[in-house]
This record gives sequence, structure tokens and C-alpha cells, in this order.
Amino acid sequence: CAGTTCSDVGQTCIDNSQSATSLSDWECVCPPPANATQVNGVANCSFDECTIKGSACEAHDQTCVDPNHLVDDDWTCVCKPPAVGSATATSADCVLDECVETCPTCAGTTCSDAGQTCDDPDKSVNSTSDWTCTCPPPSNGTAVANAATCIIDECTYTCPTCADTTCSAANQNCKDNDVSSSSLNDWECICKPPSNATAVGAAAVCVVDECNLHGTTCTGQNQTCTDPDQLNADDWVCQCVAPLQGNATVSAANCTIDECVETCATCAADTCSKEGQSCNDPDHSSLSTSDWVCTCPPPSNGSAIANTATCQLDECVETCPTCAGTTCTDAGQTCVDQNQNSKSLSDWECVCPPPANATQVVGTADCSFDECQLQGSACLAAGQTCEDPNLLVDDDWLCKCTPPSVGQATGGAADCVLDECVETCPTCAGTTCSAVGQTCNDPNKAENSTGDWTCTCPPPSNGTAVANAATCIIDECTYTCPTCADTTCSAANQNCKDNDVSSSSLNDWECICKPPSNATAVGAAAVCVVDECNLHGTTCTGQNQTCTDPDQLNADDWVCQCVAPL
Repeated sequence: CAGTTCSDVGQTCIDNSQSATSLSDWECVCPPPANATQVNGVANCSFDECTIKGSACEAHDQTCVDPNHLVDDDWTCVCKPPAVGSATATSADCVLDECVETCPTCAGTTCSDAGQTCDDPDKSVNSTSDWTCTCPPPSNGTAVANAATCIIDECTYTCPTCADTTCSAANQNCKDNDVSSSSLNDWECICKPPSNATAVGAAAVCVVDECNLHGTTCTGQNQTCTDPDQLNADDWVCQCVAPLQGNATVSAANCTIDECVETCATCAADTCSKEGQSCNDPDHSSLSTSDWVCTCPPPSNGSAIANTATCQLDECVETCPTCAGTTCTDAGQTCVDQNQNSKSLSDWECVCPPPANATQVVGTADCSFDECQLQGSACLAAGQTCEDPNLLVDDDWLCKCTPPSVGQATGGAADCVLDECVETCPTCAGTTCSAVGQTCNDPNKAENSTGDWTCTCPPPSNGTAVANAATCIIDECTYTCPTCADTTCSAANQNCKDNDVSSSSLNDWECICKPPSNATAVGAAAVCVVDECNLHGTTCTGQNQTCTDPDQLNADDWVCQCVAPL
């Protein structure tokens, strides 16, 4: 059998007689367009595809080539010389560089023989005779399908023979009368009007006095015209005529005058300086005259227009060798300069503040004043005395309370106090309280509240009296003290009684037995003996029982006893 013999090489296997008795008769058949076969083996499928596909190339005037007759679809269209290019299984995009190839329409050595460069802008085979020759720098020129006519403007380009900046540096125009590349070093510099001088291959000598042309621009403004360099254009100058100052190039000048510096009919001259004043001209315009100002030197003040200033110097405000400085203010006084003319110096004075009215020229005034002369009535009205502790200090006067009251206040009546326990006076306590060991207290210390002090007994006694020694009491049954009952009676279930509670009667308390016992004892518990059967026996006997009191010192311990056999 064939197996994969045919299919391995891209051929088809056919068994024309498939009878079981007809063997080894299969054949390999080439794929179209080849039609070769081979029995019992691989066919030779060699085939020139150009016989079928060649028309695709010939339609574009190209040649068809099948490089391998055993391979399908490898036929190629090849461009015919001098065009170049090829393409497989399709027509080629042929190109023709007429600067490189040789053909009837090609440039050949046309450009190179003229020292020019060749360029073919459209290299398609249908675009011929469009190559150009281009002149080499710095020349300029291009021609199609021919050598170019080269030109070089030596005023524009840079080259060994070119003008470069020769003319422009001299502020002149440059002209190249023959720009052909064979005509070199023939450029010329041309002077600007009004000069018409020229020079070939160099700067021209352009001598002209521009004031002949433009002088009226200056003279029309009463100015002079000068041309500082007649070889240069546009450098003429208008100059102001003294005492005016200023100049301008190629135009009339803006003239100024400083009337403090220059000499003229309206100028200051020495008007300011002879008085030691400074001069200032605020507007230097030549149209603004007689506006100069004399200004007084510091520390004085003052100015005047076109005249000497009247200078003022307030020696109380300014700083100067003769000025007051802080002499007055440091002393709390006012400084006054009655005459502030700068020529009147050392006349300032210190003035005392009211109510003092003393003054002192060039020094501190003696402002001593007893304020009680003015303010004393405020103290007297309150029954107090007035005192001015420092006659040089304002508002320090005092109202002082009259003894035995104490207290003082600055600038007004004082709130006086009188402690009748401390001070000495007809209504005061003195030793009334202390003499009997009591404390003194004045509940209202206003000086108009008198006779209200109190004596208070010391603990544990009790008692207070107004404006007198107190009567002290001490209930020894209630208080705790060395002689008091404390718990002596209560511990014995007895009542306590202090028959005399005066603080001088001590240790006289007594314990009193509770009913039915009426026994008592002074300074100790009482012995309360009672037979409770005398009180409660009927409760027992009424039931045919007997009554017994086992402890007649204790209460509520009586007993009813049944009679035997009960």
C-alpha cells in the first residue's frame, strides 16, 4: 500500500484498480496545475508557474521568474532595468532613482560635473526627468533635469569673500551688483542718506553733518544742534542753553533747571544758605520757575517758597542742646516755650500742675503745695483731720480719724472704726471683762456705734452682758467640768439637780432617787432603799400570793410567790 508516501509531499494517491488481485498499482498524482503521475512512487511535479501567472507581471512591463518549479506560489515579478524592485505572487512596485541609475532620462554626471548635488523627488518609474541639480552652499540655485545656475549674494551669505557685518557695523547698506557665483568680492557698502558715498569690498566713508538736515528741530526750541560724529548717522544732539540743563539724541531735549544750583533771574542764589537753610527745587522743568523752597534746618521747623523761611523751634518738643528734653515731664510738670522763634533759645519754662501755679525758666519749678488748703473741708465735715504727706505730690492728701477711732483714706473721708474692747474712751470696756476673766467683743466697730460691747463668760460657764461684766452660770448636772456630775446620777438611774448654778457655787449638785424613794445625796449617787411590796404587794395578795423584794436598792425587782402546795 501507498501509506503516506503521496500525502507527505502534497500529492494525491489514486488506486485505479481496486481489485484484490491487482496490487502495487497505486500512483501519486501532482496537484494542479502540474499533471504528472508516478505508479508506485512520488511523481515529479516540476512546473513553471510563470506559464500561468506570467501575465500578471507582463501587464506591468515586468518579468516573471519561478525560482523553484517544485514550490507553489513562489513566482516573482521583477522590474526591468534601469528600474529596480520585485514582488512574490504579485506585481512589483518598481522605483527608478534617476540620480543613481543609467537611463536615457537619468542625470548621469550632469550635476556632479557642475559640483552640484542631485535629487530625484519622485522615484516611481512613471515619473522621469524630474531630478534636480542643487548648488552647494553658500551659493543658491536649483534646476530640474539640468545643471543649476548658481548665485551667491555676498551681502547675505557668509563666505571668505562675503561682506559679513562690514556694512551693518558701519550702519550702512550692502549691495551685491552681480550675484553669480563666478562674480565674487564685488559687493559694496552704501552710506545712508543724506550721504551717497559707496565703497566696494569695504565700508564707505559717509561724512555728513546731520545738523544741516535736522538743526531746526533744536533751534525751534531755543536749543543748539551738534553732530558729534559725522561718519555716523542718527547721532545728532539737541543741547539746552545754560542755565538750562539737558540734551537728547535725534530729538529736542527736555530742558531742566535746578533753581537752587544754577544762576538766573528767578534762581535762589544765596537766599537760603545765608540763613543756614537748605534749598530745594521740587520741579526742575524749565517751565516751572520761582518754585524753589527754603527749609529750616533741624530741629527747627518751617519753609517758604522763593524766600527765606521763618524758622520755629519749640524747645519743649524738639531735641537740641538748649531744649528741655524730659526735664519738666520727669517732674510731672508741663513744659511751655512762650517764644518759638528759632533765634529765641533757652526761654522754655516748667509750669506746675494745678492747684500749684509756680513756674521756672530753664529748670524744674518748686511745686510744693498743701492740698489740705483746698481739700481739708472734706475731712472736717466727717469730723476727721486732713494731712498732706508730700507737698510735691498731687492727690496724696489724707483724711485721718480722730482718736480713739482709727483709720485713714486718700483723697476722701475715711471709714473710721472704734473697737471699744481695744481702745480707751468714756464708753469703752477697758478692763471690765478681763478683770473677771471674761472675753470682750465689739460686734459693731463703727465709730458711731458705742456702748454695745459685751462680756462673755469663759467655758464651761455660760453668760453674756452688754457694756458690763456678765453673770456666769454653770449647771454642774449639764456641763463637763472637774466638779461636774458627769454620769454619776444617770449611771445610778437617778436624777441630777444643781441647786445653785452660779459659777462661784461648785460641787453642790445632788443625785435624787426616783419615786417612791425620795433619798438624795450631794456630789454623789444617793442610796435609794425602798420595799416595793409596800407599793405593789396587793397585786400578789389579791391572788393569795406572797410578795417579796429581793433587793430594796433596785427598782422593779419585786416578786409574787405562789403559796404551797401551789
